[in-house]
Amino acid sequence: MDYSHDLTISCPYAQSVFVNVMELRQLEHVLAVVETGSLTSAAARVGLTQQALSKSLSRLESDIGGKLFERETRGMALTRLGETVVEHARDVVASAGRLKSAAAAELGLERGKLVVGLSPIAATTFIGQSVARFAEAHPNLRIDVEAGLDTDFVAALHRGQIDLALSTRTIGQEDSVLVEQFTNEPWGIAGRIDHPWLGGARSLADLKGAAWVIGRNTDLLDEAIEEAFAACGLARPQPGIVTTSVLFTLTALMTTDRLAILPRSLCQHHTSLMWLDLSNGAWSTPLFLMRRKRAHIGLAARKLLDMLRTEAGEAG
Repeated sequence: MDYSHDLTISCPYAQSVFVNVMELRQLEHVLAVVETGSLTSAAARVGLTQQALSKSLSRLESDIGGKLFERETRGMALTRLGETVVEHARDVVASAGRLKSAAAAELGLERGKLVVGLSPIAATTFIGQSVARFAEAHPNLRIDVEAGLDTDFVAALHRGQIDLALSTRTIGQEDSVLVEQFTNEPWGIAGRIDHPWLGGARSLADLKGAAWVIGRNTDLLDEAIEEAFAACGLARPQPGIVTTSVLFTLTALMTTDRLAILPRSLCQHHTSLMWLDLSNGAWSTPLFLMRRKRAHIGLAARKLLDMLRTEAGEAG
């Protein structure tokens, strides 16, 4: 179903200005500029030329009767009018996305769809396993699992592209997103099962001189990691290899004497790896459930949340 037809948007605080007919696509264009910060990046996201996107925004500004953006050296900045429009545009675009899914299900185009965002850490915990089991228990339900970080998920929640997300948090509180701390994931030192140093290690001091694989996903633990090594008279691990690839990290650990700081859930099912908590529980990452305020929570999402909360209690 195509939702690019005209929608009537009526805002009671300024009816003489905002009672206009505008295209949903134009609202999506505004949000793309807000989320990317520039016309060039926004045009690439929505699949238009920069000139075509500028024309779309100009038509919307003409309909509304005022400027939505000001050009600045660092990109596009919202005017006060633009801030108000964006607040309501997010509601409209998210509602249209949910309407499309609901209508498709009602018409038999699909028997139901659930879109879940999982960060890399969440995907390797019991959460990822629970989502997989939930899919097996509901074979007529299509479940899309989107990878990303909390910044990606907040934008996707605003656009109505995902139903819920589980992730660590690197950004501040968003007024339009409900955030609930869900569980904690412990981190420790990982290496191959017969590692010459790790097997007999009783503290971080026993790992002096080790070679490391350093990932780029420990930002939230940087201070705690540095403090733990400093307490043993050591500098924090220096990278011999830096990577963003989890698969490469596991391969390097299983085939060399390198060590890495990894979440427990990523290692506990690998019989070729050992994992030790040498920080006395100081390294722990909270995982958060995120969903959009005022959004309708479908039956599938409610059932999945019930399952996850039950298993979070058992895991804790």
